[in-house]
Amino acid sequence: MTTQQHHAHADPPWALRIGSWAWAAAGFVLALGPVLAALLVWLQYRSLRKNAYRLTDLVEVVTPDDVVNLAPYVAEFERVEAVLADSAGWVVMLTLGLYLLAAAAIIAAYLITTKYTLLGSRTARIFGTSLSLISGIAVFFVWQTFAAVAWLPIDALWANRLGLVVIALHIVGVVLVWLPGSNNYFRTLASKRIAAQSDVAR
Repeated sequence: MTTQQHHAHADPPWALRIGSWAWAAAGFVLALGPVLAALLVWLQYRSLRKNAYRLTDLVEVVTPDDVVNLAPYVAEFERVEAVLADSAGWVVMLTLGLYLLAAAAIIAAYLITTKYTLLGSRTARIFGTSLSLISGIAVFFVWQTFAAVAWLPIDALWANRLGLVVIALHIVGVVLVWLPGSNNYFRTLASKRIAAQSDVAR
């Protein structure tokens, strides 16, 4: 192991460790959040569909059709399912494939940033900070968009709160990796690397 590699593996301060892993956690939540939201929407749809059919059976027994007619609602459920069934081929597979690629890229970017930030890479720390700024702003606007329709009776909308978690993790990461202890760690490693390069040049 070279002197440079030895110094690069020096133990980072606790603030840098927590901040870097906060970035990693943000990446996972950011990548997997859409899956949770989609699952919740699907589960609520199945519940609404089941209750609609059950209520229709009950209404047909106790209430005349001219008073309460749920047939249009049931028909709408069936129409939606028919549309989804027709597009369940290449559209769903394409969407799933693109999502998996995006999720893998997001997780990889955050894990690589976490790894090299812990190793004292200034480039990784700056990249992580920039990534946090861009992701945080994007997630904020998405969160605001869904928050505007939070009055709708859709239980799955609570998944939008994950946006707050992502924003908070990014903020925690940025603050901790730029604390004085973290700054000293980067400066120390940079000085040792310069000294090691000077020794090699001699």
